[in-house]
Amino acid sequence: MSQDTKTRPQKPPEKKIGPFASGIGVAIWLNEGTGEDGSVRFFRSVTINPRRYLDSKSGQWKDAASYQPSDLPALLFCLAKAQEYCYETPIPGQEDADAPGLEDETGGRF
Repeated sequence: MSQDTKTRPQKPPEKKIGPFASGIGVAIWLNEGTGEDGSVRFFRSVTINPRRYLDSKSGQWKDAASYQPSDLPALLFCLAKAQEYCYETPIPGQEDADAPGLEDETGGRF
């Protein structure tokens, strides 16, 4: 972890979807970077929360390294909603969402 990350106050996610059963959920983060020309640019990233379980030996809640087949519907739902949010919510400073080139030949949105 860089020194800059340690001193910067942590921002909450821009959007959370979940948590659902077993702690599964998705967080969408709005990030800020500086371009080569010094301009501030925003971009998004998405994190997937791991499945949680209670360790019977220690009595502690832990993160699982994998998902169970029964977790797949919640994961698919979270990811679909995250994709929808990222595609439909403009990023600060982004060009108008109605700009040419964002529609297919039938007039549908990408």
